[in-house]
Amino acid sequence: MKIKSKMKNLLILLVFFLSFGFANAQTNWMDETKLKGTIGSYEIVMTLAVPFGGATTCFTIGKYYYSSTKKNIDLCSEDNEKIIERVDGNETGYFILKNWNKQIGQTVVGSWYTMDGSKSYPVSLKVIAKGEN
Repeated sequence: MKIKSKMKNLLILLVFFLSFGFANAQTNWMDETKLKGTIGSYEIVMTLAVPFGGATTCFTIGKYYYSSTKKNIDLCSEDNEKIIERVDGNETGYFILKNWNKQIGQTVVGSWYTMDGSKSYPVSLKVIAKGEN
């Protein structure tokens, strides 16, 4: 009986540690690209990256802010086409960018759309850094 009890305790301990590890999984940013430019006439700074670590369903992750406010807006692309922005947990718009992972000095173009697609603005961003967060 003592062996069964010890095995049961060991199993419970193992499940606890594995659960703790999954709950604290982190997503690392790989292949980061930092961009600066405009959405329409509004200046922005954006960082996009490829996630690594399994704690997200996003193909692309990132953040951006308007130069006037400097409040970060989260970005996630779950279909590798639309990069959706989230403000306070709500999806508020999305980007479609053409080949964002370019070399320093190159320009990335695309559009920003409201979630319902009723408004859009041209996006022009210049790659200003690679591999930094």
